[in-house]
Amino acid sequence: MPARRRAAATAALAIAALLAAPAAAVAAPPPGGVTLTLMATTDVHGHVADWDYFRDAPYPAEDALGLARIGTAIDEVRAEQGEESVVVVDNGDALQGTPFTYLYGYGDERDAVLSDAIEHPMAQAFDAIGTDVQVVGNHEYNYGLDLLEAYEGDLDAPLLGANVIDVDTGQPYHQPYEIVERVIDGQTVRVGVLGLVTPGVRVWDRQLVEGELVFQDMVTAAQQWVPEVAQQSDVVVVLAHTGQGTVADASYDAQALPEDVAGNIARMVPGIDVLVAGHSHRDEPQTVVTNVDGEPVLITQPAYWGTSVSEVTLELAPVADGFEVSWADGFAPAVTPHYGSDVAVESQTVLDAIGDEHQAAIDYVNTPVAQSTQALPAATSRYEDTAIIDFINQIQLETVDAGLEGTEWADATVISQASPFSRTAQFPEGQVTIRDIAGLYIYENTLTGVELTGAQLRDYLEFSARYFVQTEVGATFDPATGTNAVTPDRPEGVPDYNYDIVAGVEYVIDVSQPVGSRILGLSHADGTPVTDDETFVMAVNNYRQSGGGAYPHVAAAPVVYDERLEIRQLLIDWASERGTIDPADFFVQSWSLTTDARVDPSQPPVDPTPSEPAPSVPAPSTPAAPGAGDDVAPGAGGQGSLPQTGAEPTWALLAAALALLVGGLLVARRRTTVG
Repeated sequence: MPARRRAAATAALAIAALLAAPAAAVAAPPPGGVTLTLMATTDVHGHVADWDYFRDAPYPAEDALGLARIGTAIDEVRAEQGEESVVVVDNGDALQGTPFTYLYGYGDERDAVLSDAIEHPMAQAFDAIGTDVQVVGNHEYNYGLDLLEAYEGDLDAPLLGANVIDVDTGQPYHQPYEIVERVIDGQTVRVGVLGLVTPGVRVWDRQLVEGELVFQDMVTAAQQWVPEVAQQSDVVVVLAHTGQGTVADASYDAQALPEDVAGNIARMVPGIDVLVAGHSHRDEPQTVVTNVDGEPVLITQPAYWGTSVSEVTLELAPVADGFEVSWADGFAPAVTPHYGSDVAVESQTVLDAIGDEHQAAIDYVNTPVAQSTQALPAATSRYEDTAIIDFINQIQLETVDAGLEGTEWADATVISQASPFSRTAQFPEGQVTIRDIAGLYIYENTLTGVELTGAQLRDYLEFSARYFVQTEVGATFDPATGTNAVTPDRPEGVPDYNYDIVAGVEYVIDVSQPVGSRILGLSHADGTPVTDDETFVMAVNNYRQSGGGAYPHVAAAPVVYDERLEIRQLLIDWASERGTIDPADFFVQSWSLTTDARVDPSQPPVDPTPSEPAPSVPAPSTPAAPGAGDDVAPGAGGQGSLPQTGAEPTWALLAAALALLVGGLLVARRRTTVG
């Protein structure tokens, strides 16, 4: 490995100088050195063309985004710096997030991808911009390992994931790292790229990966692999699909498998030059930290949805056995973010690559489904009972109830949960299209049914009600300030998607009372009070059932229904079969808010502590309106992927080792090697 000779004192001075001045490209490399440029994207979530499928129009000019615009920026940098000087990387979460990716993941074109009749359009897009290396994000697993394997086979670049372990072999399921060689000004530069993904996949896609894959702690995996990568490289880049995080190094617990640990990796693992972060949907182009050896490490997190690409300029100084990244005064690494709104045109090469697939997605979302008898908005759904949320709950309830026929739960009382994902969703009066339904149900969740007692249901509702800010007794509830309450595990506020509305019972939420003592009058539709020992079957999405949001009881509850039916498609099918969406068929006024302090003395307070730390939410396929803790695409009027960084899930740790072939050869694994 090229020697790491950066003294701590020199590093500290370099950091101070870097933080004191704005980032700017360096005019020339150190004597005898070369300039290497890293172009990094993250969390693209299916945004290739600059097109909002749910508005059926381009994004506003000030919010322009997508890989096609990023491709133009990359081409411009290549033209300026020289193609060999530029390495393009992507930090994961590419396969899910828009109708474009849905159509080829869950939709009608899935089989064509699996059979190799067509190349996955996201692979075509990344190939068109010349991506050199990509890491898996947590959403790469959403459509199953077979679809992910097909995508990997279509992608020209290697797909990395060093901390994803194959249960059968004990070896990495994905290629751990790649050595990219470049000849710059006649000199060979070796760029080692290691890939890591947040271990939350173990919870969020449990149905798809359980028994197949185990996810290691990211810091532990980096400590294992970085020395090996560094021995073969002049520059070490870590693609870490994880947010920067808040876990202190001194209290870091690898057994807890924290979700957002980019900062921990950079500080705790010596030998890293650049770390590309993501997952948390932040726009943080340049952060410099000092690692345990006193050396500076650059972290860059580009904006999501193809909103930006980070241009990282690295001046490489010669050493005895190659090069090292210079942090000398005037040569320190610099990041220039390129935003889609500043890019004049989309790359025609990228648009041509996915043109047919893009048009197919447009045609799909504009397919008529039914006629609505009236406009059904979702704008107020987070604080009052609305027909459009009951639309979701009633269909879920009917589906699970029908699925329990002939089983021991056939006579159980079925209830259903749904969340107000979008504040901007609306069924218009008249024609309703797939675009409208997908704008309401923005996640590719599947439907499950779990058994809960009356006492557990009350706990569940009390936990949900922490979403509201406590008001004065008798005060008028203000929606602008009364939702998205800050909690210890949600320091940015409980997001809309983590507030659940339950149908099939009636209740009142008294927001003047402290968390844990808010649910009043929990009863059946006929007014009979719910007792602690009675049994319910709750229709619940797989994200919530797997532990997403840390709701009490539900993750450990017996699963009595799981046909793997996608909820959005259930909504589409229900509406299509009837041809008419009429609130009279599903709307029941069953819950409300109050500030009247009508405390039920028979019910002790419920502990509002999460049952386990809350993991991230899957990325939506369309914007929802912003709320506290939400990450909003500029001008999109809504939530992007909404991973939360306030707490982390817990899983078991599995250590693994893999003997690699040196010299940049790809790692052998049980599936076809890509590279």
